[in-house]
Amino acid sequence: MKRHSRTLLLLGLITGTAAAHADSATIVTGSLGGTSDFVFRGLSLTRGKPAAQGSIDVEFPKEFYIGAFAATCDPNPGPSPPLELDVWAGRYWRMSKDFSGDLRVSQYTYLDDPRRKSYNRTEFTGTVGFRNQLFFAAIYSPYVEAVASSPGYEDGQTWAFELSGRHAINERFAVSAGIGHYDLEDVYHDSYNYWNVTVTATLAPFELQLAYLGVDDHAADHFPDDVVGDRVAFTALWRFSNQ
Repeated sequence: MKRHSRTLLLLGLITGTAAAHADSATIVTGSLGGTSDFVFRGLSLTRGKPAAQGSIDVEFPKEFYIGAFAATCDPNPGPSPPLELDVWAGRYWRMSKDFSGDLRVSQYTYLDDPRRKSYNRTEFTGTVGFRNQLFFAAIYSPYVEAVASSPGYEDGQTWAFELSGRHAINERFAVSAGIGHYDLEDVYHDSYNYWNVTVTATLAPFELQLAYLGVDDHAADHFPDDVVGDRVAFTALWRFSNQ
């Protein structure tokens, strides 16, 4: 899965995409589609309902890239923002035959958000990849007031750590999985773990994903029942590229 699928493996497989196109050309790729449940770091931003989503990535020479993602959302049962818009910029490195690196900055924005606290945030991410199959990412946000659907108790910094991997069964099917830890001690005085297992079918230009996603009981202490818990999500995307 790529960045716009909004599951755990977003960082690792964007790195893999950059590796495949590291040349002198400018590559534009993107997707349009939808998902049965918009889940990010184990929390549903649609409370179990479907969402439309789209993305675009531009990879420049020297392995720099920029991108954007937009999705409908409904994180709160009351007043709620209708749309999430994310933008990012970064650079990829091939460090050796087996290892790659990726540094990026991302901005998460909720448009026309009526909630009393700001859920917008900036994140800095560093990712190390091994043979374009196994990835470890560390994500830092210097100032957070709230995430997902619950206001924070205090403002502060957050960390997330993710380990993910992907195995191609053949040219059409792949299996991916990952685990993560979201450190929200400054904001919610707690942390939680999350995970997913996903089967992806590539039927060019379409891609289908079936994911099982979960989060531990610590998240339920701070977020509503319809936001947390194990769930299955189906995503269908139409992908496009200038290549």
